[in-house]
Amino acid sequence: MSSYNYNNSNYNNSGGGGYPPQDTGGGGGGGGYYGNYENGGGYGNAGAYYQPPQQQQQQPYNYEQQNHYNPPQNAYQAPPPPDNQQQHQYPPPQQQYQQDYTGAAEFKAAKQYNPAPKFRDLWAALLFVAHFALFVVMGALFVHSLPSSAFQHSGQLRYTKTFYSWPTMIMWLCVLLVSVVFSLAYLCVLQMFAGQMLVISFWFAVVSMIGTGIYYLAARIWFAGAIMLVFGVFYACMWFSWRHRIPFSRVVLQAVCRITRRFPSTIVVSVAFLVIQAAFSAFWSLALAGSFKYMEKYQTCSTRSDRNGRQYQSCSNTLQVLAWVYMVLSFYWTSSVILNVLHTTICGTFGTFFFFEGSPGGYPTRNVTLSALKRALTNSFGSVCFGSLVVAVIQTIRAIAYSVRTQQQDNCAVQMVLCCIDCILGCIQGIVEFFNKYAYVEVALYGKPFVQAAKDTWTIIEDRGVSMIINDCLIGNVLQMGSFLCAAVVALVAWLYITITKPEYNAAGSYTAPIIIAAFVIAMSMFMVLLKCIDSGTATTFVCLAEDPEAMAFNNPELFDQVQQTYPQVVRGVRGPRYAGA
Repeated sequence: MSSYNYNNSNYNNSGGGGYPPQDTGGGGGGGGYYGNYENGGGYGNAGAYYQPPQQQQQQPYNYEQQNHYNPPQNAYQAPPPPDNQQQHQYPPPQQQYQQDYTGAAEFKAAKQYNPAPKFRDLWAALLFVAHFALFVVMGALFVHSLPSSAFQHSGQLRYTKTFYSWPTMIMWLCVLLVSVVFSLAYLCVLQMFAGQMLVISFWFAVVSMIGTGIYYLAARIWFAGAIMLVFGVFYACMWFSWRHRIPFSRVVLQAVCRITRRFPSTIVVSVAFLVIQAAFSAFWSLALAGSFKYMEKYQTCSTRSDRNGRQYQSCSNTLQVLAWVYMVLSFYWTSSVILNVLHTTICGTFGTFFFFEGSPGGYPTRNVTLSALKRALTNSFGSVCFGSLVVAVIQTIRAIAYSVRTQQQDNCAVQMVLCCIDCILGCIQGIVEFFNKYAYVEVALYGKPFVQAAKDTWTIIEDRGVSMIINDCLIGNVLQMGSFLCAAVVALVAWLYITITKPEYNAAGSYTAPIIIAAFVIAMSMFMVLLKCIDSGTATTFVCLAEDPEAMAFNNPELFDQVQQTYPQVVRGVRGPRYAGA
């Protein structure tokens, strides 16, 4: 049976093709990151990517003729036919797994590096840099237009008259600090009690939905209360069909946590990107506040008459609206780029562990996470910007639709149309974000262009049946529970702060609800950034399982054994460690 072929000339080179691509167009030379298809290469290049071995015809495994690990000779091979159609190709199980796993080191040590990897989707990187430079210029002008007394320290917190003041900044610093501490503590709990957290998170979701439903009913919001109660009861009933997923999800979570402990630099990088995201969000907020004052000079007003002859003044500011749209797009795009660079970095770290753990020469670079970060910020930065732009455009359109809805509340037809548009865009955004999450794994490992990475990722996941594992994994529930708890604790801290200090600008309590909501959203976002190592590690594990299940059998025997028992069709034709010594 021949190996899987994408039927793409860029990925099928007679001189030793496979991944990564040998693009014939575009600037730069060389193929992918972890391999030079034209000139060879050696270890020691931090900008290199993983190169699977050369493509050749896949033969049935005969473990009696080999005594070392021999993964598939392509970056990805389609699984063999079902067992009932291929049993004659394999010796009995006790003879099937007579291989020496230490031989995997010989295979992995043969990986080479590309000393001149190509920059992918360069146009997107240049566009992002140009857009961000313009935003910085606009933001500096807007912030400079804020009143000079806005950040003066009055000496006492309770006499703060303006929202933009140092005491208020102290409150947001407390929000950031509590979010970081809670997130790191939650990560430690995950490391120690992975299985228990899966069960707790499931029932936490049930209690949350039922509790919310009861609250809505008590507030006489009958429809919403009934919906939440029905969903809560339905979700609780799903326990009997979902509980079989817990053992597998537990093993995956434990494996990801183990690799995170092996590379604590992933947590350090997450904290660093959290600081970057927080600094950008703070600057963006100040710029938005200053835009009101700065753009006043572009406002035009005219006197008009209504049907009764009464005159009124109508004002418009087209430039201000355009500036706001641009700032919203910039916020979504830049935030997405920051998170996806972090995601790609962690994926590269986990992928290096997956393919190089146990090799005689060790890891190909001295600092695996730093090397992955360099690749994400250079050769793959364009691909990161491309995928982030798609999501940012959808989010901006949704924000515009929401703004129009709030201004046309008396027009039922407009409300209905915009509501349908927002629903459709929300579904599209969810699909694109799901694709991006796994496409960036291919970008991190092989340095592919974004579009090709998305196509190839989904092809191998569907072909191997890994999509079923992704749907059955319950790790997302654990992260959602943690983000909600973190947001609730931080919102409580923000409420206590403004209640104790009693700032003068909040004498009437008009700022209490907005501050609590903002603290809740900020804390939830920060938690997901800090726990990105778990989410990205899980995604990388699934993609690498689809790419090369035999490598998982070597590096994660417990996880492979769980996959083999629960989802045998995913690793069909590969014998795992439970047959060793049989």
